Amino acid sequence: MTDLTNKPAAVLAFVSTGARTVTTVLDTTLPAGQQQRTAQSVLDPLSVASLAELRGGTHAGHAAGTDRFRCAQCGGPVFLAQRPADAETTRDGRAAFFKHFSSTDALDCPRRTAPNLRDVGARPYDGLQEGLHHETLKLALADCLSHDPRFTEVKVERYLVGDDNTHCVPDVQALCGGKAVAFDLQLATLPIPEIQRRDRFYGANGVHHVVLTDAVDLSRLTQQAFCDLHLNMAGRIFAIDETSIAVSIRDKRFQLKELTIVPQVVPDRPVYNIWKTALVGTEVLLMAPDLRRSDGLAGYRAAILAGAHAVFGAERSAIRRNAAAGTSLTTVGLHWRQISQTIHGSSLDSALADGVSTALALLALVEIYITLTPDQRVAVQKQLQSRLDALLSHRHGLHWAPLVAEVIKVWPMMETAMSAANTARLHRLQTHTGIVRPLLRWHASMLAVLFPWLGCRLLVKAPKYAPSLRLSAGRA
Repeated sequence: MTDLTNKPAAVLAFVSTGARTVTTVLDTTLPAGQQQRTAQSVLDPLSVASLAELRGGTHAGHAAGTDRFRCAQCGGPVFLAQRPADAETTRDGRAAFFKHFSSTDALDCPRRTAPNLRDVGARPYDGLQEGLHHETLKLALADCLSHDPRFTEVKVERYLVGDDNTHCVPDVQALCGGKAVAFDLQLATLPIPEIQRRDRFYGANGVHHVVLTDAVDLSRLTQQAFCDLHLNMAGRIFAIDETSIAVSIRDKRFQLKELTIVPQVVPDRPVYNIWKTALVGTEVLLMAPDLRRSDGLAGYRAAILAGAHAVFGAERSAIRRNAAAGTSLTTVGLHWRQISQTIHGSSLDSALADGVSTALALLALVEIYITLTPDQRVAVQKQLQSRLDALLSHRHGLHWAPLVAEVIKVWPMMETAMSAANTARLHRLQTHTGIVRPLLRWHASMLAVLFPWLGCRLLVKAPKYAPSLRLSAGRA
């Protein structure tokens, strides 16, 4: 396998840059003077879930005046856009590119491209994308709420005015136990700034916000705008359909379908995702967003663990023990081959060549470290830092730096556990101009079944085929 670590980024720009006109950015989370990064190194390693998270974080930072990424040429703030979906376009970071935020007083920059409707936002266009189907479902939603005595003051498309005189117009609103609840039925794509504007408004005014769709169009939930909604909720989204309407009216208890992305670990197939549906009531509908997201992450992790344990539990345990001891994969090569062949994962030869042994040793110790008390962590911290150094100084350290970044996202305490030397080395790798090879993507399924707490970040994505929740012709 050819090592591209020291190749300049321009040499292999054809790999994934496509429409990338902003090829270098400043990452303001890094120390001053050490912020310049190639777009390839930032974007290409991103999984579908990490891309959705970073897109949301970039827009949230811009709204707060704390832009993370800036164009290295003009210094203007940039966000993550995505090439239109087609059969040849991936939905992860390889199809993403940086684009300047629209601004009337922006500096001229040869890297700036023309804004489009999604850049501007949807507020001036409220209502233009609504159709008969949206109107039908909206009225059905209000009808369901009206049949539940716990919900009062049900209103359709009425202004909600905030304390600062800003406003939103939810599709339906009601009171439940004295608490305001706003429902938005999303059938068309919506730009992230508008999604976040609504979230900020409802949060600031004590209104619980429920976003739902109908999941009729099987391709809808794979669109980036919908991924921005459900992937940032650990692959969960509400939907209304004929069954939920009928049950809500019959039982006089409001319910919706919840669609959840669930991983499947079965013999002789790569790990894949399916949509599962369940009727849920107010115990889920009114759940705090952070709690619902953490619950979804735990569910995804548990599903991978259960599947892996059932299919190759003994082999998995042997590899994990080996990793905790910091021993090479060659010791458990037979077990690796058995799992790899079962889920069509990376081969033992490629794992050894890419330094997976070193990555597994770090992940195993991270898993131990996060379960310890603060006093117990002191005794393990030096070893943890040593394993971090081993991975980051490995000849493929540049390509494993994205894994360290993902670990920090899952376990923020790891950032403070790192030594100053660990942090400095990570920053040097993140600002390296060489092409970052997708080792994390190549070995994602094996890493996920061995350490399921990474699973949602590495593997979750909207299935191509969603359950049909069509509304019957009688309500059209």
